[in-house]
Amino acid sequence: MTFGPATVDLAARRVTLTHGASHIEVRLTPTEWHLLEVMLRHPGKLISQRQLLTEVWGPGYETAGGNLRLYMAQLRRKLETNPGRPRHLLTEPGMGYRFQPDDQPDTKP
Repeated sequence: MTFGPATVDLAARRVTLTHGASHIEVRLTPTEWHLLEVMLRHPGKLISQRQLLTEVWGPGYETAGGNLRLYMAQLRRKLETNPGRPRHLLTEPGMGYRFQPDDQPDTKP
């Protein structure tokens, strides 16, 4: 799957960023991989914080929103062209997160 400058191969667990003619492999932690995988498997769909926390960290972490914010910020720094204004790894305030592929219209103005 490709979005922005990132190409993600979930089966090979590999992320490559393309900048012009150069290709840079990005290293992700196991938690970053799990979070990215959950997001990519539901393109365009809103995923609640609770669902992400349960799927990535397991039962008992449903209220650990700080963990989720930290890891989403790390993924944005690694994968988004402009992490301060993400186009693909979006926050829906008070609701959850959404992966926005390149081929779908933005859900935010």
